[in-house]
Parts: sequence; C-alpha cells; structure tokens
Amino acid sequence: MTRAQFDQQLNLLGAHIQHGPANDRIYLISLGNASPGPLLDALNALALQHGYGKIIAKLPEHKAGLFLAYGFSEEARIPNFYQGQDAVFLARYQDKTRQFRNMPELDTLLERARADIKPDFHSPAEVSRCREEDLPQMARLYAEVFPSYPFPIEDPEFLRQSMASDVDYFGIRQQGRLIALASAEKDPKSLSAEMTDFATLPQARGQGCARALLAHMEQAILHQGYRTAYTIARAVSVGMNRTFAAADYRYGGRLHLNTQIGGQIESMNLWHKLLV
Repeated sequence: MTRAQFDQQLNLLGAHIQHGPANDRIYLISLGNASPGPLLDALNALALQHGYGKIIAKLPEHKAGLFLAYGFSEEARIPNFYQGQDAVFLARYQDKTRQFRNMPELDTLLERARADIKPDFHSPAEVSRCREEDLPQMARLYAEVFPSYPFPIEDPEFLRQSMASDVDYFGIRQQGRLIALASAEKDPKSLSAEMTDFATLPQARGQGCARALLAHMEQAILHQGYRTAYTIARAVSVGMNRTFAAADYRYGGRLHLNTQIGGQIESMNLWHKLLV
C-alpha cells in the first residue's frame, strides 16, 4: 500500500480518531473531551465524504447510550478497562453488506483455537526487547511476513517513531538474526497494552515463538504497572487465537470485516486478560 492509503490520525472535536481507505472505516480510538452529539454528526459526515463502509468506536460503557441510539451496535468489550468501567467496541455500518453477523465458519475456527490446548509450555527461545539498531532487520521481517498491514511497519522510520512513543517491541533471534517479533502498544491512561504486530518468519513457525513473545511481554508490562492486556487477532488464524486462549485470555467478541491485513479486509477476534 502507498503511504496515502494508511490511516490518518487526527483530533476531531476533541476525540482521537483514525481513518483511511485501506481499512475502509473510521476508528474512534478515544472520546477525549468531545461531546458525543456533535462528534457523531462529524463522524457521519466524514464517512459520507470518503465513502467509508464502517465506523467503529471504542469508549467507556457509560458513554455508549447516544451511540446506540444513533444506530451503533456492540461487537466486543473488555471488562474493567477504564478504572472499573468496561470498554465497549461499537460499530455502525454505512455499507450494510459489510455487516457480517452470521459467520459459522469463523465460529468453527474459534472453537478449533480453543480446543486441544496444551497449557504447559516451555519455549527454549530467548526473548529480548528491540532497540534502535534493530530497526532495519525489524522492517525487513515485517515486509516479508505481511503483504499488507494497517500501518507501515515495513518502514524503519515508522518503527522508530512508534518505539519512541509508548510501543515496546520484542524479538527472538537465531544466530543473531531476528526470526520473530511482536509489540506491546501501551496506553498509560487506561493502564492497558495491546499485544500486537506478531510476525514469525515462515522457516521458524511451529516453534512456539508467539507464545514465548506473549509471555515475556506480559511480564514486561506488568513490571511497568499495566493491568490489562488485550489483542485484536485475525479471526481466520487458528494458531494466533490459540496462542491467546492458551495464555488464559478471554474471548471478548468479533469486529466484523474490520482490518486490512494480509491483502484483504478481515474480521478480528478480541481477547483480553487482567494481569493483576
């Protein structure tokens, strides 16, 4: 994808949003100090301007009423995300054909992910936090693993900027070469972290890299005072969903046709875990 296709981030009437043509949606990340009524009108106008098929909003449950009255419906939630308040993920579909509610094939994959879990896991892999000198290798690995992604993670400069903010990257190496990566995208306000950007080179798969990375990242953010870990995983990936199910994450719902990844817009499963 070209840089112009990736989501733009901006402040809209005091709220933090992302929007872009690749995901064909608007994502309200944080309500901030925005007034819901005017914000909803502005979100609708922006969606009509760009022809987006979906608006999705993450917000505290007690702020959901006006969104629900505006035609949004709940797709997922994380309990006790905002100092005792649940976070709800609400969606409204401008393109009704995208509202894909009956998905027996994805439900079947979810059940497969929950089955045959081996709870005792000990990986010989050594996980370490990535540094600025790792950026070129990180970008090459992500470019090799993902044909497309919601953000330009194959760009070392993008990785540098995210690393300088609240994103911690972790990797596994063999003979000095990175073979697997993941990141913890931290939110100091909610004391939560999204466990994301998992990527393993094809020749290193089946070795438990994702589970090793996840276990290490949980301990790293717990020591920094974070309370909640969550992920938004590709619903079609039995292995990725099994990784979180095996680590005692709870299934929180599905975001329908939500994210451009692997060359197409896919549905995503939400998993969450209270660390303390």
